[in-house]
Amino acid sequence: MTMTHSKFIPLHALLAAGRPAAHPVCHDGERLLSWRMFAGRVGALSARFAARPEQRWLLAGDEPLAFAVQLLALLYAGKQVVVPPGTQPGALAQLRAAFDASAAEEASAADATTDDTGQDDSLLPSLSPVDAQVAIIDLYTSGSTGEPKRVRKTLAQFEAEIAALEALWGDTLEGATVVATAPHHHIYGLLFRLLWPLSAGRTFDCVTCANPDTLAARLALLGDNVLVSSPAQLSRLPELVPLATLQPPPRIMFSSGGPLPAEAAAAFRDQLGSAPTEVFGSTETGGVAWRRRTEGEQGDAWTPLPGVGVDASPDGALRLSSPFLADDAPWVMDDGVHLLGDGRFQLRGRLDRVVKIEEKRLSLPELEARLGEHPWVGAAAAVALSGRRQSVGVALVLSAAGRQQFAAHGRRATTQHLRRHLARYFDAVLLPRHWRFPPHLPINERGKLTHAAVAAMFTAPSTHHDDPSA
Repeated sequence: MTMTHSKFIPLHALLAAGRPAAHPVCHDGERLLSWRMFAGRVGALSARFAARPEQRWLLAGDEPLAFAVQLLALLYAGKQVVVPPGTQPGALAQLRAAFDASAAEEASAADATTDDTGQDDSLLPSLSPVDAQVAIIDLYTSGSTGEPKRVRKTLAQFEAEIAALEALWGDTLEGATVVATAPHHHIYGLLFRLLWPLSAGRTFDCVTCANPDTLAARLALLGDNVLVSSPAQLSRLPELVPLATLQPPPRIMFSSGGPLPAEAAAAFRDQLGSAPTEVFGSTETGGVAWRRRTEGEQGDAWTPLPGVGVDASPDGALRLSSPFLADDAPWVMDDGVHLLGDGRFQLRGRLDRVVKIEEKRLSLPELEARLGEHPWVGAAAAVALSGRRQSVGVALVLSAAGRQQFAAHGRRATTQHLRRHLARYFDAVLLPRHWRFPPHLPINERGKLTHAAVAAMFTAPSTHHDDPSA
């Protein structure tokens, strides 16, 4: 395993150990921000937080630099951090009982700006180390009941995962600036574009690249880089711009939040020489495994992150032990697993997506996987639909070959051909009766497929979602 670099500092000691005053921390969109300026802001704001009696503080905001400053200031003030699932007013209102005060409101009242000139390095703040086992960060995910679900983590859990990431990829990323299209207020973006760079002494970009033009401009400005993105964004990128025009190309592209379509991975391999590096995990478990899709029978296999152990539960679910969990108890996920002999594994779809259609059991992930095997299909999502009788609907993003067939032969011939393909594996009653052909699957900002949005496609006429070339 690669050792961490000498400038790697765990977050709990970052403001105590410090860095050289001129060390670049981030690019705020217009200029580089030095350690003197960053640490000065954290120190001043931490003192304000420490003087306040409130313990639970809401941390929400779309600006990565302000988010990072407020997060560290809260932790070094001994406060509990509450990170909502989104910054929309409704999301914040749902959590009103979970926090006592807003970090953004206190920060706006503080004069936390520090000029980068005319200051003596001896004035750099040096804050006492934080007890990483005690410092708490509450994250929230979308719960199955519609209410946000709290996931409590200690700073020590984050630090364990950051150390594993640095051990795995630190040498590859040395000297690169972290550029991102993924937001920072979910666990993946929080780790990869803020906390990991801060610990590793790696510069991060504060601009979230929402479109290819912005991404191209940031890469050209910042130079040597690594890209933190999502399947939704990466799968669309080859359709929007020639990948070779992204200069300089990222040393490595990270993707998390869902599987990257094989067609998109192939496009990156063909045009840039390497597929993105996908990271599999969840808010509850942290990172579990990674892969870089290659051509071949086991190109979809996952390799556990350093320190993570995987096996299969009696019912075939992925079971893991991990230093990123709160304790040593094994964690059983809702994902089916096939263990390979070399320590890697393949996922077999969500075990909680098994439905009954006219008394016959159907695994929706298996149906999606069989459709994904067909050369006309780029991505597939299946849902069970309720009506006079339950039936199956599928939304398909067609591959380039599939779009050609759709244009040449029409919708009916395309669906009949795909039904014949599925009939090799499923009883006739289980075959999809409803088909939609959108240009993209409905994926949220976290890169996750929303099955409720897939189901909503079938409440509208099929022509509303049948433009695969859009």
